[in-house]
Amino acid sequence: MANENNGKQLIIGTDEAGYGPNLGPLVISATVWESPTDNLLPLLAQLNTHKIQIGDSKKLYHGSGSLTTLEYGIMIPLRYLGKPISPLNTDETVLTKQTEVFTKILSENKIRLCDIRSRIIEPEEFNRGLDRFDSKGSLLSDATLTLIAEVLNVHHSSIPVLIFCDKHGGRNHYLDLLTEFFPDLWIQVIQESRTSSVYRLTYKKQPLEFRFLAKGESQVPVALASMNSKYLRERAMIRFNEFWREKIPDLKPTAGYPEDARRFKNEIAAVQKELGIKDETLWRKR
Repeated sequence: MANENNGKQLIIGTDEAGYGPNLGPLVISATVWESPTDNLLPLLAQLNTHKIQIGDSKKLYHGSGSLTTLEYGIMIPLRYLGKPISPLNTDETVLTKQTEVFTKILSENKIRLCDIRSRIIEPEEFNRGLDRFDSKGSLLSDATLTLIAEVLNVHHSSIPVLIFCDKHGGRNHYLDLLTEFFPDLWIQVIQESRTSSVYRLTYKKQPLEFRFLAKGESQVPVALASMNSKYLRERAMIRFNEFWREKIPDLKPTAGYPEDARRFKNEIAAVQKELGIKDETLWRKR
């Protein structure tokens, strides 16, 4: 992306966790960086050398076992931002030292992590969204652009913005979506393909470039957004399972994905009825 502002640009990366399940929330996150380059892979290599892992959340956490690796990966950036949350399994001394290393590496590369923001969509809101849109993909796209608009308003400046998004449900065309969020603006279509869909526009005198990418987690800002979304969803599911196991002690926990979610829903049905919890509050329609 062309940049005439002393080499500075904002980079926003977005990704989700929980798109497929019937139980639990959909979580969408955005990370915001200031960097002289859109290639942050050298930064990633340096962080990995010091055992600070930022990468594909599915590789860092496989859906079972300890959340520790994923937790370290997200807790360190949150500490850097001054947004600490209580960890489950990480060592405070290690976190402090690794946050210092993270800060030093970013400074040496003239890169700054500016923000991490998330939107958590619980099943009831998810179902309302499905009533408005024709697909889960459209719901995800709308929610993601809403989060991006919030980020742009908070971090508005004159420097260009590059926005990386993981592709939504295999969709290749995003012009209609962008037009809805940026009405009356001319949007230039640079590319629309299976690998990437790229658009440019100017919003409030700020140049924006959107890149919707297949395998978007190869980009550091998207990877960290993915990790944050995954971590928040997994913690939500821990609380969700704890709630139901207090009522049914021998109940096997669920990750919320379709086949096992149906098993779980059948096993809690009687207690759900006793508690007066409606299906639309608990169960996503798609």
